[in-house]
Amino acid sequence: MFAISAKALSGAVVKDIDVQLEAVVWVVRDSVRLADNPALVAAVREAEQMGVLLIPLACLEPCRWAGQQFGLVRVGKAWSRFRIESLVDLKSELELRGSALWVSSEGVADAVNSVSKTIRVSCVVTDLPLATEERLENAALVAAGYRVIEVETDELFDKVQLPFPLDELPPTFSKFRKVVEKKPALNPLMPLGIPKLPPIPKQPWSKPSQWLKQSEIKILDAQSLLIGGRKAGLAYWHGYLEAGALSHYKETRNAFEGLYQSSYLSSWLTHGCLSVREVWADVLAYEQQQGANESTYWLRFELLWREFFHWYSRVSDWTLFRKAGPEARDVAGDQCEKRFQRWVAGATGCDIVDAAMRELQATGWMSNRARQLVASQLIYELGLDWRLGAAFFESQLVDYDVASNWGNWAYIAGVGPDPRGGRVFNLDQQAERYDPQGVYRQRWLSE
Repeated sequence: MFAISAKALSGAVVKDIDVQLEAVVWVVRDSVRLADNPALVAAVREAEQMGVLLIPLACLEPCRWAGQQFGLVRVGKAWSRFRIESLVDLKSELELRGSALWVSSEGVADAVNSVSKTIRVSCVVTDLPLATEERLENAALVAAGYRVIEVETDELFDKVQLPFPLDELPPTFSKFRKVVEKKPALNPLMPLGIPKLPPIPKQPWSKPSQWLKQSEIKILDAQSLLIGGRKAGLAYWHGYLEAGALSHYKETRNAFEGLYQSSYLSSWLTHGCLSVREVWADVLAYEQQQGANESTYWLRFELLWREFFHWYSRVSDWTLFRKAGPEARDVAGDQCEKRFQRWVAGATGCDIVDAAMRELQATGWMSNRARQLVASQLIYELGLDWRLGAAFFESQLVDYDVASNWGNWAYIAGVGPDPRGGRVFNLDQQAERYDPQGVYRQRWLSE
């Protein structure tokens, strides 16, 4: 039971702060959901044990990471829109359970300091960071005197489950997958339920304007389904399963566009609206009901790729972002502005690349196959620094995930976990194979 001595506790929410209160702060980062959220469960447990309040706190992008790299914004409008939609959905879910969501435009440490001006902060609970910057944010909290609890929240496996020490992570995905799949007892933990939430005081400062003002973005066809929030994610995923699309995933996943051709799960996984363990469990249940085949396995295969990149990012730390990559390999590539801008504008003269680049800037989305092709052209045909492409994707993608994005770009460039030293694609052959009628190219090049 929560033993909170606050005479203002009327109903589920504390309306005013007229006594000295104490709280655990749950910093919402990569897991914008209540279900299967180990960080939230840990935060509730801490609050319950200490008999204090729980404050869910979200810091809005791009305010957290306002800097630029290579002259590019760090957080794009598509990502920001999806994030805000996801937080609005989370806010509704919290309020249904007698809680609320506090929102700040400050960095994490400053936001927690703002909380501490009116409420004593017992500790801060958040996801185990994926990126260097989030580690630095947590370090700033510790330096400010806060107790910080980092919880593995966004992966299939907990670190203790892995059949190797993290500093001995297999150097390639193939080796990682084989080790994992050879351990029959190694299964993702079952998804967690939603814990009972304690009441919460009213936010003592005004919410930032970005909270209600969503960025405008042109959304077309299938991309209209990419709406942030758990409700939208579950609706799409359940529709995908009910349509039987999972049984054909391996044959359709390389399509450039089309409803249920790709799983489109990455956006909801990136923003933490859905948990990867929930998706894994749903695939297993689907296999039991509808039958397993190469396609159902292939979706789990792709989830393992995501898993590998998440752990690879933590092991690599800042080396993931240097030109030589984690593997410290010498690679060519300059930062010629003219060639880079041709690529950005979809004006290279290669129709499949140009179509994909125009789709990206119009929708915030690009298929996995197209991402590989445009990366291959930037690196091997235009002779540009691969980090320019990775940074541009970061500024545009609705499903930007630091580990998957930078890991995949390093992989294509040959400075990541690819023993073959990079991936070069024949763009003409790829276009004929995956867009034989030219429908995709005609659509985006005529815009």
